[in-house]
Amino acid sequence: MSIGKHMDKAAVFFTAALLRMKPLEWYILMVKRKGMQHMKNPLKLFLTIVCSFIIFLLLTDVLAIHVHAMVPEEMEPILKSKENQKVAYLTFDDGPSLNTMEILDILDRYHVKATFFVKGNEEPYAKECYQEMISRGHAIALHSYTHDYSIVYRSTESFFQDLNRLETMLQKEFGVKSRIVRLPGGSNNRLRHQAATKPIINGILQQLMEKGYIYFDWTIDSTDGISPSISEQQIITSVQKGTKDQKQVNILLHDINSMKNTVKALPDIIEYLKKEGYTFDTIDETTPKIQFN
Repeated sequence: MSIGKHMDKAAVFFTAALLRMKPLEWYILMVKRKGMQHMKNPLKLFLTIVCSFIIFLLLTDVLAIHVHAMVPEEMEPILKSKENQKVAYLTFDDGPSLNTMEILDILDRYHVKATFFVKGNEEPYAKECYQEMISRGHAIALHSYTHDYSIVYRSTESFFQDLNRLETMLQKEFGVKSRIVRLPGGSNNRLRHQAATKPIINGILQQLMEKGYIYFDWTIDSTDGISPSISEQQIITSVQKGTKDQKQVNILLHDINSMKNTVKALPDIIEYLKKEGYTFDTIDETTPKIQFN
């Protein structure tokens, strides 16, 4: 068989494969469209097919380029908004305390992370607690150094002096730098409703925003901070009622020496939230804000 015939057959099979047609079907089609004169020059035909195939590949490659980069599958969970998920933020105010280590152990047992809005405490046990909060993957946020209302809310300047004292201690001794704040008593505490102190609280809130802090209140008050006599079951019930029809819950709990029932209630609270389909997260600058009006 001559070289021309070999090239003729190669052209037929090569192009048929490209177009996903049977060789005979393509051959007949070419005869009908172009006539037999093209079949009589197999070299020219073969070169035409090769060039066409190269152009086809180039066009296919160009068309395959996306205007927007595709999101890798492993990144999708990170990019999805939490707004449609059931997320619980466990927050503990006023620690460290003599209960902190037990709280941390319970959180570890359930593989849950929490946010601790801490005070300034220079006691050796407290320093160990700060370090354990960090090493176990929890978030440390700012509450106040003294938690003494007569100092904290004496003036706007006094508030920030107290807060900066806490910041300095945390950063110097533990390398913690946070811009997340919870005011003692919350942003809508009783002093905000008194004529003498309302301007002070409003000034604090304004300056917090201007200085780049983010303050957080809560959506559920566990009521454990009312009195040490609040029972374990009352604390659990308050949390359960507060979660009704809520996807994002920010739960106020307390880490205080006298609040033993908070520690007792914590396992049941976590188990209930998990049963209801909540995941747990810590508060950071990307967390949806919870602020009282």
